[in-house]
Amino acid sequence: MKKFYFILVAAAMFVAVDAKAQLGVGVGYNLLNTTTTVADESESSSLNGFYIETAYNFNLLDEQWGTLGIQPGIRYTFAGEAEQEEVLGIKTRASFTEHYLDIPVQVKYGYEVISSKLNINAFAGPIFSIGLASIVKSSTDDSVVKANAYKDSDYGRFDLKIGVGVGVDLFEKLNVKVGYNFGLLNRYTGEQIDEYKYKSHTGVFYVGVGYNF
Repeated sequence: MKKFYFILVAAAMFVAVDAKAQLGVGVGYNLLNTTTTVADESESSSLNGFYIETAYNFNLLDEQWGTLGIQPGIRYTFAGEAEQEEVLGIKTRASFTEHYLDIPVQVKYGYEVISSKLNINAFAGPIFSIGLASIVKSSTDDSVVKANAYKDSDYGRFDLKIGVGVGVDLFEKLNVKVGYNFGLLNRYTGEQIDEYKYKSHTGVFYVGVGYNF
C-alpha cells in the first residue's frame, strides 16, 4: 500500500511539473569571440553569425517572490566571414565558417511585473558545446582548397561553456533576451611547449527573440 501511495504522489508531482512546462523556439544574432594566447601575448578575433534554438521551460516554483525553473534546450549556432582580394590580376577568395550544436541547461528566475503582460527574468547554467564543422576555404578562378579544422588541425571540437543572460517575456508568448557564453576549455589539443603554451578559448555574445507555445 505504501508503494502504491508513493507511485500516486510521484505521478501527481510529474503532472504538476508537466502542466507548467512550456515549449519555446527562438532565433537571433551572435558574435563568436576567439581569444588565442601564446606565452603571455593574447590576440582576439570575432565572427558574426546567427542561432536557431528550441527550449523547454519547466517552472518548478511559483511564489510571490517570482518563479524558478529549469530550461534545457538545443541550439544551432553559425558564425563566419569571407573576404576577397586581387593580386597581380588574380582574384583570391577566402572564407572561414563555424557550425556548433549547443545543449544549454539553464536555471531561470522570473519576476512578473505586470500580470500576464510583462515578466523580467535572469538565467545561468552550463552549455555543452559540440563543433560540427570548422571550414577554411580558399579559392581562385582555377583552384579551390578546403579543410575542416576539426579533422586537419589541433582544434578541439568540444567545449564547456557557462552562460548568463537576462530577458523579458511579453504577454506570456513573446520574449527578448541577451546573454554571453563563456568558454572554459582550451580548444587547442596539440602538444605544448612550457615557455610558449598555446591556449584558445571561445565565447559567444548573443541577442535574440523567441516565441512560447
